[in-house]
Amino acid sequence: MAKHVTLIGMMGAGKSSVAPLLAAKIGRQVVEVDEIIEQQEGMPIGEIFIAKGEAYFRRAERDIIAALIQQPPAVLSLGGGAFQWDSTRELLLADTVVFYLSATLEVLCSRLQSTTAARPLLSTPGIDLQQTIRELLERRGAYYGQAHYRVETDFHDPEDVARSIATMREAYE
Repeated sequence: MAKHVTLIGMMGAGKSSVAPLLAAKIGRQVVEVDEIIEQQEGMPIGEIFIAKGEAYFRRAERDIIAALIQQPPAVLSLGGGAFQWDSTRELLLADTVVFYLSATLEVLCSRLQSTTAARPLLSTPGIDLQQTIRELLERRGAYYGQAHYRVETDFHDPEDVARSIATMREAYE
């Protein structure tokens, strides 16, 4: 039975770049979960965190994912922290095929250097980018490790990563 394909991993790992390429290869639509939350809440993720708190955001995220899983299979692209929440992780592992897009600290920092303003966890003035990413990786690593598959993205272009995921997905379904 066809399942949703879920992409997880740190910001900068390539989820948003790989998702549309993968979707085109397997004939599915892409669903950027954070975009749906922003549309429903009428504000950017960073503002939701400030106005309503992370716990509220994570509940909304889980509820949206639960509703999406009832829809025809798609490629779900999640924010970096989604998979660390138990109820969300359990739902995704049970009902989707989860791919962890992995990159080293150095590569993540290089990719994120120019986009920190658009990322809530990196937009604090004076933040040490490398230290923040290191701490996030340490905190999230054990959760990411529970994904069905791990795909290294450091030295692979998004097209190659999408092709690899499409091949692995066939074996799982």
